[in-house]
Amino acid sequence: TLQEWAKAKPENQRLMDYIVRDDLLVSDLQLYWELWNETEAADRKQRIFNSVHQKTALPKRAGLLRLRRWMPYAAALLLAFMVGLLLTHQLKHAAEPIITAQDIMPGGNRATLTLADGRTIDLNADQSGIIVGNDITYMDGSTITNGNSSDAPPAAASQTLILKTPIGGNYRIVLSDGTQVWLNANSTLTYPSQFAAEERIVHLEGEAYFHVESRHTRGKSIPFKVISNGQTINVLGTEFNISAYAGEPQTKTTLVNGAIEVINLASNSTNRIVPGQQAVLQGAQMKVNEVDVSKAIAWKNGRFSFDGKSFEQIMREMARWYNLTIEYEGGIPTDQFIGDAYKTDKLATVLRFLESSDIQYRVKQGHNGTHRLIIHNKGRKEATTN
Repeated sequence: TLQEWAKAKPENQRLMDYIVRDDLLVSDLQLYWELWNETEAADRKQRIFNSVHQKTALPKRAGLLRLRRWMPYAAALLLAFMVGLLLTHQLKHAAEPIITAQDIMPGGNRATLTLADGRTIDLNADQSGIIVGNDITYMDGSTITNGNSSDAPPAAASQTLILKTPIGGNYRIVLSDGTQVWLNANSTLTYPSQFAAEERIVHLEGEAYFHVESRHTRGKSIPFKVISNGQTINVLGTEFNISAYAGEPQTKTTLVNGAIEVINLASNSTNRIVPGQQAVLQGAQMKVNEVDVSKAIAWKNGRFSFDGKSFEQIMREMARWYNLTIEYEGGIPTDQFIGDAYKTDKLATVLRFLESSDIQYRVKQGHNGTHRLIIHNKGRKEATTN
């Protein structure tokens, strides 16, 4: 019986005493009614609630006498309901997979190639890149196929092609003029299968490293242009990095060697930068800074660089490579970090840099293959976004 159950353990008796308190019973019964299975008939639920309400809406003396007569039954009902909720909660969480940062693998060679007719090809993850020539091939010379037939576009006429890397992917391409481009995660390069005789133009969304080959016609250099987020880069022959993600507050162009001109499309102003400099475009404003080039292009060499970056920027880079959504508890940390990490490591290894701070994290399952990385800032000091 219910009384025997209550006497079996002290904690059972405490729960019983709590349930049958006069001042709590009515509110508990109303909560039970509200949480009842939605498939239960509405009129039946209403009759039960009305019955409870009538029995409790009496003068206090009479109400208590009647209340106590059916109190054991109400207590049993509530107890069964509470046990059901507890079991449901436990079963639900038992079915959820336990995810840790150690389970989250790094990105790799992943990309899609979109042809002029709209067909999209998933490129081979065992290959590092493609070469655009008379045909489009992988770096080892094998032909790109989708099924059993070659999908390389004909070389007779120039076509607009699109190379796109997903979150957690990178890929390399050698364009028809010999220019090499390394695409970082979540980036898109739009380019022609054959360049025009007068100029070479490509469009970039995201981040890429360019090694542009110098080309001449009739004794004149053929300009190479990269159009990205709010700017155009004029190049003759050089190596540089462009970070132009749509979600980032700044577009950064870093020159490794040679010379380039960065044109601010909003103000129509031009800045010429030299090796070791970085043009930073934010809105209509552009600044040129001296930088450590090796840190700006660390991603191309398979590393994360933390130096000089805000915590939020570091987390955005992690999100693009490990397919994460970042959530903050207690605000965005203001901590500054130095050093780097390998992009080939699991997430848990990369996040070891947090051990030196008062920042904790946990990982939960997300949607559509993503994971949620929840950052807990115990210091509760918020950083400004940059």
